[in-house]
Amino acid sequence: MPNTILSRTPKPKYDVVLIGGGIMSATLATLLHEFDPNLNIAIFERLGRFAKESTAAWNNAGTGHSAFCELNYTPESEDGTIDISKAEKIAEQVEI
Repeated sequence: MPNTILSRTPKPKYDVVLIGGGIMSATLATLLHEFDPNLNIAIFERLGRFAKESTAAWNNAGTGHSAFCELNYTPESEDGTIDISKAEKIAEQVEI
């Protein structure tokens, strides 16, 4: 990881602080930024690298997420459309 990322000095104040650099924090940060681009958002990850633990492909605990709010389940195509088919399939699996 580049030293510039590791040696950043935290700012004295953030509007939003997210703990953990997995898909849920990344998704929430993205949604919050879309809602208000002026928000000062920080994500803190103890492992020094994002998606290193549960989000990593080899470490995923296999927990079911409903897929209603995860960006990796709704990829954006080059033409700007959003493919929700993967999210629909995953949501069906966790519905009771």
